[in-house]
This record gives sequence, structure tokens and C-alpha cells, in this order.
Amino acid sequence: MSPRTPYVGLSKSRFLSGAQCHLRLWYDTHNRDLAPPVDDVGQFVFDTGHEVGELACQRYPGGHLIEQDFRHFDEAIAETRRLLDADQVPALFEAAFEHRGVVARADVLERLPDGGWRMIEVKSTTRVKEVFLLDVAIQLWVLRGAGVDVRDACVLTLDNRFVRTAEPPDPNALFRLHTVLDDAEAMLEEVDQDVRTMVAMLSADAPPMIETGEHCHQPYQCPYFAHCSRNAPQPDHGLHELPRLSAAKRDELEKRGIIEVRDVPPSFPMSFRQHLVRRAVTANARIIRGDLAATLGAIEQPVRHLDFETFAPAIPRFVGTKPYQGIPFLFSVHAERPGRKPRHEDYLHEGDDDPRPMLAERLTEALGKHGSICVYSRFERRVIQGLIETVPEHGAALRPIIERLVDLLAIVRRHVYHPLFRGSYSLKAVLPALTGKSYEDLAITDGQLAAVRYATALGLGSTSERQQVFDDLRAYCARDTLATLELKAALRASVADRP
Repeated sequence: MSPRTPYVGLSKSRFLSGAQCHLRLWYDTHNRDLAPPVDDVGQFVFDTGHEVGELACQRYPGGHLIEQDFRHFDEAIAETRRLLDADQVPALFEAAFEHRGVVARADVLERLPDGGWRMIEVKSTTRVKEVFLLDVAIQLWVLRGAGVDVRDACVLTLDNRFVRTAEPPDPNALFRLHTVLDDAEAMLEEVDQDVRTMVAMLSADAPPMIETGEHCHQPYQCPYFAHCSRNAPQPDHGLHELPRLSAAKRDELEKRGIIEVRDVPPSFPMSFRQHLVRRAVTANARIIRGDLAATLGAIEQPVRHLDFETFAPAIPRFVGTKPYQGIPFLFSVHAERPGRKPRHEDYLHEGDDDPRPMLAERLTEALGKHGSICVYSRFERRVIQGLIETVPEHGAALRPIIERLVDLLAIVRRHVYHPLFRGSYSLKAVLPALTGKSYEDLAITDGQLAAVRYATALGLGSTSERQQVFDDLRAYCARDTLATLELKAALRASVADRP
């Protein structure tokens, strides 16, 4: 472990870390090098929050930004105090305060007409989460402790009822203000005690001894989980592989010293699917149930395989869209040709305009009018239904496509389980288990990263960098449809091999 850095006080973010786990707070304060670097998805989430925050400030014309960063916090506090006392500025952004060694910055501090202030926490979500209330409560504790007359406390979220018109989003219409003063005030006594406890813990000579558990993943994934669990026993098939195993039953098994699926007694009360997983793991063998041959036989020639990639801008980019509405920008189609290499077609929208009209047109051309279309999950169905609603001129051609979709995920769930699924039916788990293939050789390996890379590429000035991202996106989406093609072939082979 690296040398412990001196304790320098609590910030709002560190307090929230401590509310999740004292050991997380200890590492945040003394050993941040134990956390992995922020990845592309994490950075994109941070950048989105910053973008939403800047737009939210436009709701308060004449407001003043306290620009000093955390390295100049004393200066930020001084400027905040000067502007509060000047009785002129209608709102402050990033106002800085300190109380009993705890520092906080308020996203927006709005001067009320009848005196006092409204404190506003801006969130780039569309609903108020429970953890936001604690976020507001610690700020309220700091501001009132610093002598600020806070009379209202709110969370400002994006409004999921907002629909963009041809004009840029109006900040007054895009956001929704939620008053949470009563909830925050009810937490103040608890916050005060928690601050005392955390300060005492951070002043100790050694970190607290805390075992890993559910708190490592709620309300946020802890960046130190890999470090904290590095010496924990790693069962070959842990209890998490049992689908929908209740916390009570898991606790009961762990109290008996059972952490492996194969060690769960056959008499232990479980659901049918949980028993199925236990059987497969105990036998270390694939299990095939029901008439898989008949199910596969219903797939009609010519067979195509379809996958979409979408991105969901927090601030709507296109007319008729809402915050975080999924926008398809890429599809891949692999067409089976028995005895020959499958034919591949795709479309990636490389412009900054709305991808959907052109994508819908190219999609109907690529899918033809006959034969089954294999997908994995109901996601593609939802995307096509969305296209029917948003580009109605293509509705007549798109509607029959929905009737041709065959969900291979539903087929696998109904008929197959393999120990190497490890409790997951995601394509990333099922594909290597049944075919030995994977995504590990690709630059983009999941849909979330694909969405981030696409959104980022649209803002790249370098044509070569942008094209490289587009090439990586095409390769990832093509792998998805090649994966379902190979998965279907593996399912047919398993039927042929079945005794």
C-alpha cells in the first residue's frame, strides 16, 4: 500500500463515498491510486454531466460562475462570500462553502425574491434517485452551517416529457425542478453524526476492516472493488450464477458455508431455472430441454441476421426526440447462403444529421421481403417500432419486418443452459460457451462503448480519427450478426449431437 496522505478534510463527493462505504472513503482520501483510471464510458458520463450543467445555468440569466478550481478553494469561498453580501447577483454557479472542515460547491444558488436562497443540484438524469437526496442534504448541512439562509432545496433533472422542435432546446422547457427540502432537512441530524464518524475514521492510523458485499455495487459501482476482493475466495461457479436467488436464500447458504453452486443441496428450495443451473454445473455439461429441433425448424429461408447500434444523447439532438431517446445509427445484416460465405451488408450514418430516415431506407433494402430475421433479444424489435413512429414514410415497408423477427435469446433461454454461461444469457456469455468465438480481438467490445465512441466521433475534427472509429464500429456490429449466425449453427449442431 502506498504511503498514507494526510487527512485534509471532507468534500461532498467524499462524504457520499463514505455513506456508501467507509473503506471507499479511506481510499478516496489516502490511496486513490488503488482505483483504475477512468475509462471512455466513465469520462463520457462526466462530460455529459458537465454539458447538462452548463445548459442548466442558462435558466438563470445574470448568474455568476465561481471559476476557481479545487486548488484555489479559499479564493472560491472568498469570492462566493463577497457576491452573497453584495446583494446584486441573482444566482451563483459553483458557489463554494466550508463548514467544520467539510467543503461543498452548489451547482446553482438562486436568490429568492423575498430573501434567502434556493439551492439547486443539477443531475443529468430524468428522475430523482434516492442517493440525490443525501447529496442535497450534505450540501444543505454545509451551506446552513456556513451561515447561508437556504430556504429551498431542489434537484433539477432533464424532463423526459420534453420533445425537441426545430429550435435549440429551451433550458426552461428541457428541465424539471423537484423540491426536496423536507427530505433533505430530515437527514440533517444523521448527516451531522456521519460527518463526525467519518472524520474520526479518517484520522485513524489504519483503514477500517470492511468485507465486500452488496454495498460495493450500490448505489454506485465502487472503483476499489477489485482491490478489496483480490484475496477473497473465488468459487468456480459462485452463487450469483443462480438466477434471481433472493438475498435471504443466499445468506442462508453462505451461513452454511456454501459458496459454490455445485455444493447446494438438491433439497434446497429453488426455482426450476435455479435447479437447471445447478444440474448443469454439477454435471459440467450442457443441458438441452424441449423440442429444440422443431423450434429451429420453424425458421424460414432465406435467413438473415440483424443487429442495431444506438446512441442516446442526454440533450436531444434531433427534431421529435426526447432526452436519452435511443437513436439507431448503424445496422449490420448477415444473410445465410448455404454452402457459400454469408453475404454482409451494413449502414453507418456518418453525418451529423438525423440518422433514422436514411437508415430506415437502407434497412428495408438489406432485409428483403421474405424469410426469417434472427436477432438476439427484443431490442431490434423496439428499434424498428421506433423507426415506424419516427419515419412514417417507411412504415409500410418496416411493419412486415417485425413479423419476421426470430429472437435467438428466447430460444436459448427456453432450451439450452451451459455451465460456461455462468448465470448470464448475454450474447457475450453464450457465444464463447457454444461456439468458442469471442469479441476480444475488437477495439469495441460492447454496445455501451459503441454508443460513446459514435457520439464522440461526431465531434472529432480529424477525418482520419473519425474514420477509424467508424471502421471499429462497423467491425463490432458485424461481429454481432456473425455471432448470431454462428450461434444458430451451433444450436443446430447440438440437436444433431443429441442422443
